[in-house]
Amino acid sequence: MKKYFLLYCILVFQISYSQTFKNDSVKQFIDKSFALIKSHSINVEDLDRIKNELYSKSANLSSVDELAPLYEGVFKELNDHHGGLKYKGKTYGWKKPLVSNSSYLKEKIKTEKTVKSKVIDKKYGYIRIPGNNDFSFKKVDSISDDIISHINAVNSNKIKGWIIDLRLNTGGNMYPILLGLKNFIGNNLVFGGFNDAKNQSSGKWEIYQDKMLIDGIELNSKTTLKNSLKEAVPVIILTSCYTASAGEMTAISFIGRNRTFIVGEPTANYTTAVQGFKINNIAGINLSTDYVIDRNQKIYKNNIIPDFEIIGGDDLENLMNDHKIIKALQLLKEIN
Repeated sequence: MKKYFLLYCILVFQISYSQTFKNDSVKQFIDKSFALIKSHSINVEDLDRIKNELYSKSANLSSVDELAPLYEGVFKELNDHHGGLKYKGKTYGWKKPLVSNSSYLKEKIKTEKTVKSKVIDKKYGYIRIPGNNDFSFKKVDSISDDIISHINAVNSNKIKGWIIDLRLNTGGNMYPILLGLKNFIGNNLVFGGFNDAKNQSSGKWEIYQDKMLIDGIELNSKTTLKNSLKEAVPVIILTSCYTASAGEMTAISFIGRNRTFIVGEPTANYTTAVQGFKINNIAGINLSTDYVIDRNQKIYKNNIIPDFEIIGGDDLENLMNDHKIIKALQLLKEIN
């Protein structure tokens, strides 16, 4: 009898709880959004508790307009700072504080939007790749071709190693960046990909017979290298606390490559794949659905920790005074 009585109490509680909503559309919105979270998110721990807390906070709300800002707290509870609720043209999400900051690099991110390249010390190639806003995949060719053109402008038989600077790469579309750097990454290998919440493969990054495929999509560049890169040429990747999302994916694509090191600061911790799901005609929800893995199947649930941590000391105007560049050059000389 006690079991039946307990079940009866639970049912009565649930029915009465649902009746406390001032506006049923608010509860319906919550239920639909949380069904999507449960089905697709990699962050589902304590989901029932998070949902019940949102119920409590929104029971007396008059409309979904008032509910939407509460999703900032939902995404914080989910520990998902890569996703967010899209509602009537606005985004409601959680921005996790960076582990460090740099006013110098922050200003550079605002003003520097193009690829930069040069030769350092007459024998080392340097290329700096910022983030992009190609979320509609309309600039894949132009971005990748620009990267390759800069490599061509620097590359020669005298180049003994490369520095790929991702300190200003705050994200965007990773496809053209990886395509532009394809010849550095390798050939005939799977160099990364995604795993879902069940640790099952949900996407592969691969290069076979000089063809790059990302999640099964073949990518081709119109511009080609004038001079081939030396096999296993040493590469140093530079990161900062602002290296995020596509910038982090790019760094991960090099991890495990021979004669390759990451120098700089721990990255921004946006190492998840994000997908969008429709709630209704005016709302959708972006969720972190997959974790990134490198070529050795290591999963990245947090930020990238450099092989050699160098905090601060950035000087993009005079690279020979830049602390991360100084360390990179030291490593390149040791490798060669």
